[in-house]
Amino acid sequence: MNRTTTEQKQEQQLQDLTQPAMLSDQACQVDSRALSQCDSNRSARAQVLAQVSPAINLAAAGVSFNSQGRLLIIGPEHRIRLAASRLENLASVTALVTEAMPAQVDAEMKVAAELVAELQPYRLPLARLGGYLGQFEVMVELDGQLQSQNLAKLAHGVDRFDLVLDLGQQPQLTMELKPVGYFAASDSTQLDRALAEIPSLKGGFEKPQYFKIHSDLCAHSGSGMTGCTRCLDVCPADAISVSRGTVQIDSHLCHGAGGCASACPTSAIRYGFPQPGLLLDTMQRLLNGYRQAGGEAPQLLLHDAALAEAGDVLAELLNQLPGHYLPLQIEEMGSAGIEVWLSAIALGATGVSLLSDGRSSANNGSDSGLPESVRVLLDSEIETANRLLSGLQLSARVALVDQNELIAQAQSAVSQRSITPIAQLDLQADKRQQISQAMSYLYQQQTAAHPLATELTLTNGASFGRVDVKTDDCTLCMSCVSICPTKALTSASDTPRLSFVEDCCVQCGLCTQACPESVVTITPRYLLDPELRTQPQVLHEEKPFCCVSCGEPFATQSVVTLMLKKLTGHSMFDSDGLRRLEMCADCRVIDIVKTDPGDDLFAFAKGRSAEAGEINLAQQQTASTGVSDDVEVQP
Repeated sequence: MNRTTTEQKQEQQLQDLTQPAMLSDQACQVDSRALSQCDSNRSARAQVLAQVSPAINLAAAGVSFNSQGRLLIIGPEHRIRLAASRLENLASVTALVTEAMPAQVDAEMKVAAELVAELQPYRLPLARLGGYLGQFEVMVELDGQLQSQNLAKLAHGVDRFDLVLDLGQQPQLTMELKPVGYFAASDSTQLDRALAEIPSLKGGFEKPQYFKIHSDLCAHSGSGMTGCTRCLDVCPADAISVSRGTVQIDSHLCHGAGGCASACPTSAIRYGFPQPGLLLDTMQRLLNGYRQAGGEAPQLLLHDAALAEAGDVLAELLNQLPGHYLPLQIEEMGSAGIEVWLSAIALGATGVSLLSDGRSSANNGSDSGLPESVRVLLDSEIETANRLLSGLQLSARVALVDQNELIAQAQSAVSQRSITPIAQLDLQADKRQQISQAMSYLYQQQTAAHPLATELTLTNGASFGRVDVKTDDCTLCMSCVSICPTKALTSASDTPRLSFVEDCCVQCGLCTQACPESVVTITPRYLLDPELRTQPQVLHEEKPFCCVSCGEPFATQSVVTLMLKKLTGHSMFDSDGLRRLEMCADCRVIDIVKTDPGDDLFAFAKGRSAEAGEINLAQQQTASTGVSDDVEVQP
């Protein structure tokens, strides 16, 4: 379950990557100077790969599983018996028939009828199935029972099954990446793979803790309203849920695909394997070391850990690529997002290639391949990144490619100019700050040589943009400020003023929902000029309304005007009532008392005897002094 590479394997991989390679005519087919530089690039790559190790957490936190080998098989009975006959060394095998067999008896069904005679399958409606290795809860419906019952308890007196083999035509669990310990096998290939792995899943197991979550930074919800849902939309394992407005991740269901961290605009979720700062530091040393060794125009090649562990595949691939392609290992392709890509460009990379195996895990029947939801996210984020780079008039681009596309890209690519690299990345900054740092640096590099547009239009769903307010109807109630999770919207302490910092806005939409006047809108875009992007802009401001009695400011002009407009003519607001709306809270109370002092507050209790334990103030009241000092308390 771990992707743990032995030291010997790492050493062999390093030797393979740093071996001098023969130059193909296609990779370097120009004049003698270009051929010489191509040799220099390959030499520089070999040197830096020998010096810079992959970014790996040596003491990463783990997630534990424990399995006793209790297996549940579900599906049609004939397939259940055929599978059970091929299994050994399990603590128990339980069968639950969830599908009818075909109406026409075939040879396979006849054979199955004679197998595993001792297996007595349950024939009960399946109410719910969920969990992971060692902790699968299976609930079934029983006749005459209002509540569903635990099948593991009915069958074995335990609370959970350890493993589930689903032989139905359609799996009971539909998420793209199934939980560890759950095997959906609708065809013979999937069944053979499952039957080979199931007997080995007994005992204790561990996998990495892939993420870190910081709920205080989350832009998902506020005051019962829903904002950002990017992580929920992208998770291929259904490991992310919401409880009482707080996003939670089930570590046992998480496969570490990384899409949630790349999708999260606020750093509420950050990939922790490796830690973001460690990955950026490794990338910085890789690019800087390559140039120091004489290499030019580096192209960053991001690949996942599976490729690094696939024998000589990576080394053979690099032999087919020009020397300026620099491989950087990440755990999963979805784990490095736009902050990594833009930082690479700021470090002088002429482009970033994300190497995918070209398969979707939804189509190949296993957990290998790039999950489709993550692929959709990467396509969207790549489009945003390339819009930003194009707006900066940079030729550098980000691309998601398979091996064939990568080789074709390398063979057809023209020489590109690399910018002067940034001196040092801020390795401790959050995601938003890293994006802003890279964009600010690139803007400064480009604006001296090229006239640049002030802003770039982005597609809907982008996590950058502006907030607009229809000032004629805004009352400056500051509901938008109180709900903004990133403090992009702020209010002044001494005057009615609404300000906005665009660099902080993630376009979650909570402000638009919280506005009682529906005058707040959001629009995706990116301000290239860092001064405009990072400085507060006043969206709306007006003079405070001062109390007509004491002169102290207590509300905004628009709030008082709106109240007067809506309550004029109301049966409960006569001329005095409307006038009090223009007073502060203290003056309003004073005016009410002066205008209508009211009846005797104790009149209701006069003439009545005090009850047990009651202080009867009416009995102690005197005409001259009010309530006397001698208060009688009845026992």
